[in-house]
Amino acid sequence: VRGSKNSTVPGGGNDVFWIYEDGDMTNVNGSFTVNSDVKLKENIVDAPSQWDDIKALRVRKYNFKESTGLDTHTQIGLVAQEVESVSPGLVKERVDLQKTTDENGKVTETDTGETIKTVKLTVLYMKAIKALQEAMDKIESLEARVTELEG
Repeated sequence: VRGSKNSTVPGGGNDVFWIYEDGDMTNVNGSFTVNSDVKLKENIVDAPSQWDDIKALRVRKYNFKESTGLDTHTQIGLVAQEVESVSPGLVKERVDLQKTTDENGKVTETDTGETIKTVKLTVLYMKAIKALQEAMDKIESLEARVTELEG
């Protein structure tokens, strides 16, 4: 899938966004945005500490099973069930669809009756920023204390 601008015909114009067969997404400016304008929000307060959640997450090395049809190279990331035990709000379930292709090339998706767990990375990033701010505050406090003790 690709997105183009300055085009009046399909496939024309300047490509600015791509989703590749392997699941990678790229765009020309590296920017992915969410609606964040204050006029869309209410009940705005500081988020509570995220320190414990971020500290409890287990960053893992893994590869996808060959039977999934996904690339099997070694990757780094999280396991949804482990994330769910730390912060359930970071996990979302979606319907597990099985794709089949008939002899005429027609692709059909069938609900397997099971689900796949996914991780809401954009929410995780916000939690990580909050935890980083907390770490920065602790470092600055410790630096001030060291300066005081050395002085």
